Amino acid sequence: MVLAMRFGAFDFKPARWPTIITLLLLALMTWLGFWQLERANWKQALVDTHEGRTRLSPIALRPGAEIDDEVQYRRVFARGYYDMEHQLLLDNKTYQGHAGYQVLTPLHLAESDAVVLVNRGWVPLGKSRAELPELPGTDGEVLVDAMVQLPPTKLFRLAEVDEVNAAWPKVVQQVEMGELEQLLGVPLEPLTLLLDKDDAFGFIRDWKAVYGVTVDKHRAYAVQWFTLAAVLLLIYISVNSKRISNEK
Repeated sequence: MVLAMRFGAFDFKPARWPTIITLLLLALMTWLGFWQLERANWKQALVDTHEGRTRLSPIALRPGAEIDDEVQYRRVFARGYYDMEHQLLLDNKTYQGHAGYQVLTPLHLAESDAVVLVNRGWVPLGKSRAELPELPGTDGEVLVDAMVQLPPTKLFRLAEVDEVNAAWPKVVQQVEMGELEQLLGVPLEPLTLLLDKDDAFGFIRDWKAVYGVTVDKHRAYAVQWFTLAAVLLLIYISVNSKRISNEK
């Protein structure tokens, strides 16, 4: 079956299967373009929320308080003591293309039995994974200035990991509060604190609302998909169109 149409001085006669394939590709490219725009809008909302809440004045961390999405990215301060003997290394974290860990240190809050994990920043891998980095800090009382980060609601496991070694610090693959409570032997507040970049006893800290693909890159990818769809359509029309001869 051949669809035949005339547009001015041109005959448009596309074959059946090339038409079907072209329509499927156009639909896919258009969908991918709109999907990239949706991702861009979602990440832009995260960035806006992050910027808005970090401009608010810091508040005192209240142990046991009800936690909801409104506390995400809020600046807080807390007083307590770091447990330097039981630190965690969050694996598979990169900084400027280099592999490393993020350091999670339990903070025992003053005048309370509550414990909260403080992310003190990024450290590079040692010469090998068997050689864990040194994690200096302090045993004295500290006043922590930080930003709240809620744990992820969806966790994805690539595979079962081997039992962690008996020595400290221990390497963990993700922030799953139930597992970390068992590992540390204490109940934890259902959040982590991202230590402020100007706070003492931290490592490399470059906290962002969005990691990986940025908002601008998502929008650029959307433009690419829409452009490819337009080019494909033009090629399809050009290949299947022929000028009508005026010879009699």
